[in-house]
Amino acid sequence: MYNISIHGGELHRNNIEIVQCDSWEYDHSHYKRTIVDQWNLVCDREWLVSMAKTVYMLGFLFGSIANGQLSDRFGRRKVMLLCLCIFLVFAFLTLLSENIIMFLIFRFFLAFGLTSLYVNSAVILSEITSAQYRSIYVFAFKFGYILGYPLTPLIAWLVPDWFWLQLIFTLPWLSLLCAFWILPETPKWLLSHRKFSELEKVLLHAAEKNGKDMKQAQIEISDFVSYHSQRDYVEEKATMFDLLRPKMRKNTINIFFSWFINSYIYFALSWNTNDLAGDPYWNFFITGAVELPEVFVFIFLCRYIGNRLGLAIANVLSGICLIGMVCVPPDMVWLTISLAMSGKFFCSGAFDTEYVYTPELYPTVLRNVAIGSSSTVARISALVSPFIHPLADVTYPWVPMAVPGALSILSGLLVLLLPETKGKILPDTLEEGEIFFSKQEAVDSLCSVDSKNKQEIELKKLADMELLNKEL
Repeated sequence: MYNISIHGGELHRNNIEIVQCDSWEYDHSHYKRTIVDQWNLVCDREWLVSMAKTVYMLGFLFGSIANGQLSDRFGRRKVMLLCLCIFLVFAFLTLLSENIIMFLIFRFFLAFGLTSLYVNSAVILSEITSAQYRSIYVFAFKFGYILGYPLTPLIAWLVPDWFWLQLIFTLPWLSLLCAFWILPETPKWLLSHRKFSELEKVLLHAAEKNGKDMKQAQIEISDFVSYHSQRDYVEEKATMFDLLRPKMRKNTINIFFSWFINSYIYFALSWNTNDLAGDPYWNFFITGAVELPEVFVFIFLCRYIGNRLGLAIANVLSGICLIGMVCVPPDMVWLTISLAMSGKFFCSGAFDTEYVYTPELYPTVLRNVAIGSSSTVARISALVSPFIHPLADVTYPWVPMAVPGALSILSGLLVLLLPETKGKILPDTLEEGEIFFSKQEAVDSLCSVDSKNKQEIELKKLADMELLNKEL
């Protein structure tokens, strides 16, 4: 502020110098206690509010990188348990933060652990469900998120204190520690890593829980394990660089581009609801509520027209909504909010479809690396989304929305170049994955892996998948 004094009823600026404020009064009409008033994140410290969101996304970014490599190497279950413990420890430590620096550090590791729980859940569901119901289960897994999203402003309205909100949102995660006693490793991961003893136990347990004829199941599972244990096998250790294999490269860049654009749009619309006219609680509720019908709409789309076309439609319509927002006159607030909510609807649908579609594009040995890398790319663009206002200040007001909108439309068109996975058998090895990307029919192309006995491999592949789906 300016150094101003009053003499004889007149205001005088002393040397026109700017001095730092030594105290502040905060508006508590909406919130009782926030990190802003607790650590005075105003004036020259205001940028730390946006930085808190960016650091959170950095945690997701590094968590995605680590999760992809570790989960494909050590198993989905073990890494999920480790990351759940990391998340819980730092979630509670966040409550003990004495300054903004401690808060940022703890939030980074909180997000690091949280990303594995989300990404691994999507991968596990894609590996234990049949092709017919895969998209339904992966979409359904988001119901917890979409129910919690609109409930968040209600809880925040009742408890307008960041400390108690953090505690309320952390405590339910403790129940997941019990879930790991009943969560097995996925059969596809056990099979790809030749852990046949564990694989047999998991399949027998699944057959028993599903009420199968145990004598018949024992015979089928024993034959299944015996066949694969006798096959020649070269252990494959996939890395992020395998995503850039010749036949995967173009498609990997394509799906990465879609993740990048959707992430920016999603978080830009989610984190800037305070900029919309009206009550901040109500605006936040609406942005969350639109995701509930979105799930049902995109379950239908992906089930009946396929993941590729569903993703393309979502990207194009999301882009159109964003471009429409910058074309609307400032006085038409209702139309701006409607376009923002519509953009959030289609962007969220695209995001959900990517979680279904991306794991299906890659073989088992590369699946978690693929979705982890995609999530990493998404977090890079999410790092920029909190700084939407500074971006508009240094460029033009329409740039933060119109440019991503145009790129989203472009991404929707490029997605049509990817292979369709609807009803297809998922590849297991890197070689099968490259063949899958050649845009041939998945089952037919898998036959060419072993020219010595094409028919046997095709029939065995189909039988294996039928057995896994039947027992699970």
